[in-house]
Amino acid sequence: MFSCGTKKSNARPRRDQGHGSAVADSPVTPARTSFNDSAVPNRPSSGTPAPWAPRLSVLARVPQVNRSGKGDDVDPIKPVFVGEFPQVVRDEQNFLLHKRIPAEDRACGGIDKSTSLAWIICRNRVYLWSYLSPASSMKCVVLEIPLNDADVSRNDAGSWLLRVVNWDVASVGRNEVAKQCSSAAVILCNCQTRAVIYWPDIYSQPLAPVTSLASTDELGSIFTPDGKTSFNRQRRQSKMGSCLSGLHSLNSMIASTVPRCKFVCVALACSSSGELWQFQCTPTGIHRRKVYENIMHFHPQRGESGQNVSNVGYPRSLTWGFPHYSIQETNRQFLVLTDHEVQCFRVVLDSDIPVSKLWSQEIVGTDAEVGIKKDLAGQKRIWPLDMQVDDHGKVITILVATFCNDRISSSSYMQYSLLTMQYKAGLGLEATNEKVLEKKNPIEVIMPKARVEDEDFLFSMRLRIGGNPSGSTVIISGDGTATVSHYYRNSTRLYQFDLPYDAGKVLDASILPSADDYEEGAWVVLTEKAGIWAIPEKAVILGGVEPPERSLSRKGSSNNRSAQEEIRNLTFAANVAPRRASSEAWSAGDKQRTVLSGIGRRTAQDEESEALLNNLFNEFLSSGQIDRSLEKLETSGSFERDGETNVFVRMSKSIIDTLAKHWTTTRGAEILAMAVVSTQLLEKQQKHQKFLHFLALSKCHEELCSKQRHALQIILEHGEKLSAMIQLRELQNLISQNRSTNVDSSNSSLDFQMSGALWDMIQLVGERARRNTVLLMDRDNAEVFYSKVSDLEDLFYCLDKELEYVIRPEHPLAIQIQRACELSTACVTIIRTCFNYKNENRLWYPPPEGLTPWYCQPIVRTGIWSVASVLLHLLNEISGLDKTAKLDFYNNLVALTEVLLEAYSGAVTAKNECGEEHRGLINEYWERRDTLLESLYQKVEEFEDAHKDSFELAEEQTDETIMKVTSHLLSIAKRHGCYKVMWTICCDVNDSELLRNIMVWL
Repeated sequence: MFSCGTKKSNARPRRDQGHGSAVADSPVTPARTSFNDSAVPNRPSSGTPAPWAPRLSVLARVPQVNRSGKGDDVDPIKPVFVGEFPQVVRDEQNFLLHKRIPAEDRACGGIDKSTSLAWIICRNRVYLWSYLSPASSMKCVVLEIPLNDADVSRNDAGSWLLRVVNWDVASVGRNEVAKQCSSAAVILCNCQTRAVIYWPDIYSQPLAPVTSLASTDELGSIFTPDGKTSFNRQRRQSKMGSCLSGLHSLNSMIASTVPRCKFVCVALACSSSGELWQFQCTPTGIHRRKVYENIMHFHPQRGESGQNVSNVGYPRSLTWGFPHYSIQETNRQFLVLTDHEVQCFRVVLDSDIPVSKLWSQEIVGTDAEVGIKKDLAGQKRIWPLDMQVDDHGKVITILVATFCNDRISSSSYMQYSLLTMQYKAGLGLEATNEKVLEKKNPIEVIMPKARVEDEDFLFSMRLRIGGNPSGSTVIISGDGTATVSHYYRNSTRLYQFDLPYDAGKVLDASILPSADDYEEGAWVVLTEKAGIWAIPEKAVILGGVEPPERSLSRKGSSNNRSAQEEIRNLTFAANVAPRRASSEAWSAGDKQRTVLSGIGRRTAQDEESEALLNNLFNEFLSSGQIDRSLEKLETSGSFERDGETNVFVRMSKSIIDTLAKHWTTTRGAEILAMAVVSTQLLEKQQKHQKFLHFLALSKCHEELCSKQRHALQIILEHGEKLSAMIQLRELQNLISQNRSTNVDSSNSSLDFQMSGALWDMIQLVGERARRNTVLLMDRDNAEVFYSKVSDLEDLFYCLDKELEYVIRPEHPLAIQIQRACELSTACVTIIRTCFNYKNENRLWYPPPEGLTPWYCQPIVRTGIWSVASVLLHLLNEISGLDKTAKLDFYNNLVALTEVLLEAYSGAVTAKNECGEEHRGLINEYWERRDTLLESLYQKVEEFEDAHKDSFELAEEQTDETIMKVTSHLLSIAKRHGCYKVMWTICCDVNDSELLRNIMVWL
C-alpha cells in the first residue's frame, strides 16, 4: 500500500514541471521530457495528459532506488518493483482505458507457481509470460478466447479460472534456475457459464484451441436446498452482483497431465452447489462429466438462535495433496474444503479417470482438538475460506473467518484465523474412517477483531503459503489488497501491500522461485496496472504492524481518494514507503521499529564508520589529501570487525558491485555488443586501485595487515575477481568474433553474441543472482552478471548445478566438445588471471598462513571438477576428430587439470596451517589427481600410436609434439606428487636418468 509524503516547501505547481524538469522514469511508463510531447495524439496545447494515460500518482510512488547502484540506500520496508507487463499487455490496457471500459470488467489474472507464468485476461485475449524473464528477453503468448457474447456475457467476462499444465519436465513444481517452460497447455474455465477452453500447447501454433459449453440441462438442473431457485433466477441474481455465492458458479479448479497420453490432461472443478466436475481435455475435444452430485450432503451450521445457516457457496477450495509429483505418476490425491470438513479423493489418471473418496475429517465441530470448536459464546458463524498444502504435502493451512458478537458492547466483529493441520504418522494415503489429521500448531488468530464484511467479500479471499519469512502467509482480498501475515516473537505481524485505486487491484500473489531448492523465495504480487512487485523478507519483519483499520479490505482506507487529491499529492509522494496508507500506521510503525531495530541492520557505529570512510575516500579522490584519515578511522571503530563485515571490505565491495545507472533493461544483450560493459569494468578497476592507494597512503593497509588479515585478503580478492571479469568479458568478445567472422549483418552478429556455452552460463548466473536479490529483478541477466563482480563464485556454483542444461547429451558431439572447451577456457582464464594479479601485487597481500584463497573454496573446486568430468567423458569420444582438434581438446583438459589441482593444493595447505582436519580433502585431491593425469597420459599414448604410421614424413615433428606434451604432463605430476604417472612416463620413454632425478627430488 502506498502512502503520501510530507509536503515540501519548495514544491512547484504541476504545470511548471513540464518545463522545468522531466517526469521521473518509472517501470510503468517511459519518461517524458515534456508534457507537450507530440508523441501522444490529440494532446491539447495546455499539456494535459491524455485521459487514457495512467494517473501520475502511481508513477510517482514507484521507488527508483533499485535502479541505482546503492543497495544500502533502500528503505527496508518498501516492496521492490520486479517487472513491467509485456508491451502487448500495456497496449491492450491503454486501449481499454481509451474506450472507458469499467475496471471491474477487465480485472482478471494470476500467477502459476509451477511454471512462473503470469497471466492477464483483457477482453477476449489471454496474455501469458514468464515474469522471471528480463524485459529485454520477455516473450508474451497471446491466446484468443474463441467465444462470443452469447457464450460469455459482459457480467461473466471477469470470472475465469485458469490452470497451466507443464509438459516438458520430469518433476513438476521444482525450482531449478535453468528450467524454462517450453511446452505447456492452458485450461480456461468461466466460473459462471462453465464454458471450458483448452489449448493443448500454447507454444505450438498448429494446435488449435478446443471449446466445450455447458448444456442447458446441466445449468438448468441446479437447485438450492429448498429446490425452488431456477437457473434463470440465478442468472438474474448474478447480474445483480451475487455471483460469488451463486449456486451455479465454479469456485476452484485443479489440473494434471495424464501419463502416456500426449497433450491429454484432466481438470477437476467444484461448484457452489456441492458438485464436483471433471473435464478431460484432448486436442480433439473436451469430455465433461459430473463426478459427485452432492459432495456437501448439505451439512448446515446452526447459529446462536438455533436456526440453520445456509452453506451456499461451498465447497470453496480444491488443491492437490502433493504439489510435487512425477509427470508419469498415475495415482494422485486431492483435497476438498467444505463448510465443516476436509475431504480427500483419489483420481486414477488412466483412460477412464475414476475418482474415489478416501477419507473426510471434520474441522469445524465440537472437538477443539482436531479443528475449530463451534457453538462458543458470542460465536455466530464460521467460514472456512481457502486451503493450501505445502510443497512437501505434509502441512495443510486453512484460512477461517468467524462472525462474533460481543455480549458486553453488543457489537459485532469478524475474526480471521489460520488453522494448521498435519497428517498423523502412517495415515492419509489409503481409505479410512479414522481421523488422519491433527493440529500442527494452536490456531493462529491473525485479526482478533476486524470489520464485519459481507459474504461475497469473504468468499473472494484467497490464501497463499510458502514464502519468506518462513511460515508467513499472504491473504488476497477480492477488492485488491494483499496482506502478509507473519508470526514473529510470540505475536502476529501484518504487512499490507495495497495500491492506489488508479493502479488497479492486486490480482494474485506467489513465491519468487529461489535459486536454491532448500530456500524459500520472497513474495511476489501481480497487480492490475503497475506490473509485478516483490515483498522482501526484511520488509515483512521490519514493516509488519497491526493495521489500525483492522480490516483486510480497502473499506475506510485513506487510499479511497479522488483523482484530484492524488494529483495534488504528486509532488510529495515519491519517497514514501508503500506500507500503510493511513497516518496512524506510521506512529504504530515507530513503536514497532524500536522492537525490531536489530533485525538485519548494521549498528549505528558501523554506519558512522562507513559514512566517514566514504567521505575520506571521496576527499582523497578529489584532492589527493589524506588529512589524518587513520586516526579518524581508528577513533570511529573501523578496525574492530574482520571479514565480510569490515567497513573497508564493504567499501571495496560497493566499488566493484556498483550497478551502472546508464544501462537500461530494454536493450538487453544488445548492450553487451557495445563497449559499455568493458568501459564500466575498467572504471571499476581504476577506482578500486585508487582505493588501495588510499589504504597505503593513509597507513590503513598496515593496520589491516596486522590486525585484520582476512579483511585485507578479501579486499585484494575483489581486485582479483575484477581482473578476472575483465578477461572473461574479453574472452566472450573473442568467442563472438570467431563465430561471426563471415557474417556481415549486425543482427546476425548479435545472435552470435547471444549464443554459446559461456553466454548461456552468464544467463544462468545472472538469473540466480536476480532470484536471490529481488532488488535486481528488473535488470537484465547479463547486466547483473557483469555488475556483481564479488559474486564470481556463483559461476562455479552454476557450473556444478546447471551444467547439464548447457551441455546436453542430445547435442551433436561436435557441439558438446565446443561448448565444453568454451567453459573450460573460461574457468582457466578466471583462475590464471587471479594467479597473475596476485603475483603482480604480492607486496599488497597479508601473510598467507591460515588464509584460504577464494578460488580454493569448495564451491570453486566443485564447479571446475564438473567441467573436467564432462571433458573426461568426451575424451573417449574424440577418436573421429583430426589431429589438430584432438590436440586442442587435450590441451584444454590439461589446462583445466592444472588449475583444479592448484586449487586443491591451496586448500590443503590452508587447512594444514590452521590445524584443521583435512584427511577427507586430501583423499578427494589424490583421487581426482590420479583420475585426471592417468586419463591424460593414456590419451597421449593413444595419440602417439594412432599418428606414428600416418605421419611418417613428419615423424620428427610428431615426436617433438609428443615429447612436449609428455614433458608438460610430467611436470604437473611431479608438482602434485602423482607417482604412478611419473613412474609410467619414465618407463615408457626408457629414460633412467630422468627416473633417477625424480627419485632424488622425492
